[in-house]
Amino acid sequence: MAQARRALAVVRVLERHPLGVRAAQLRRESGLAEAELRPLLAMLCEEEYAYRPGAGVFARGPALDRLAAPGAGGLPGQLQRTLALARDSAGAAVYLSRYAEGEVRITQTADGPGAPPVREWVDFKAAAHASAVGKCLLTQLDADRRRDHVARYRPARLTPRTITDSRVLFSALDAVAPGAPVFDLREYSPGVVCSAVPIAAGDAAGSLALSLPSRHAHRLHEATEALRRKAVPVLLALLLSGAIPPDAPNSPDAPNSPDAQGARDAPNSADAVPAARPVPGVTPETLRHLRMLFRTPLTRSTASPADPHLVSDTASEAAYFFDPLPDSDQPRLSLPVTFAPLTPGTLPTAKGLVVLST
Repeated sequence: MAQARRALAVVRVLERHPLGVRAAQLRRESGLAEAELRPLLAMLCEEEYAYRPGAGVFARGPALDRLAAPGAGGLPGQLQRTLALARDSAGAAVYLSRYAEGEVRITQTADGPGAPPVREWVDFKAAAHASAVGKCLLTQLDADRRRDHVARYRPARLTPRTITDSRVLFSALDAVAPGAPVFDLREYSPGVVCSAVPIAAGDAAGSLALSLPSRHAHRLHEATEALRRKAVPVLLALLLSGAIPPDAPNSPDAPNSPDAQGARDAPNSADAVPAARPVPGVTPETLRHLRMLFRTPLTRSTASPADPHLVSDTASEAAYFFDPLPDSDQPRLSLPVTFAPLTPGTLPTAKGLVVLST
């Protein structure tokens, strides 16, 4: 996450220089040392968040516009591209997952002829105790949620290596260092080895995982290191889309950090959000994302509707769902609920756009 936030700082500099910026100025404005910046720029170029228009010059890349696309072409599309790059660099099938409503969910995958996916012979929902994906997600849960999951899905012996004693399982999970990979060494299937690294989106548990045929077990360590490097662009995409709040403690975007204080003090900052009138439920990243989505400038509505409503503009091909906050008539963006495709101009716009920014 720390690397993803540093990458976010670099992207913000690129956005301020649409014609490109030299590496030396990038270092100054991002506050990063050359040794930190060099690998981040290589990653940003590979993921198309940046490109080189000339020697020693970097500019914002097409991935930022890709993220702004509605529906499956936005965040899911960018994540799918990152998963494909992860598959190719690791030489293994790759999986993105999350723990939602008490269940293990595989949300996106990338595989191919040279990177076959694991055969799901037992539902992953019922095999969290045996799979790398499931164990990685369980490590991110507190003790009560772990016990609840195991009570609903009793650990079954899937192979001779499967841990079925919940006490032994919990001890093994507690021994995993924060951010460290979790392994499945033929515990789910005798013909497969797997690893997973945590991808925490806010309070939600997530993971990025890979699987290899057991005959390629000797490549697992190398492939896992390649997988860990791809966790950074996944987190960056979630940060840029607003899926992860950007204002975590000690981050460049934190409200009390020096960078954030400087942004508030800068009267001409295009991205500054007025501190005196914060909008509940809408983060600065959400505002930036919506400014890219809507071609009509976002303005304050003089009469924001108190009921749930859809928002669009005359040129947008997507609509976004807003809900009032409890005990308030202030609207709140209900990410990631979007409705697309939409014929531009089909929604009434008499009330204008909801209260978002000045």
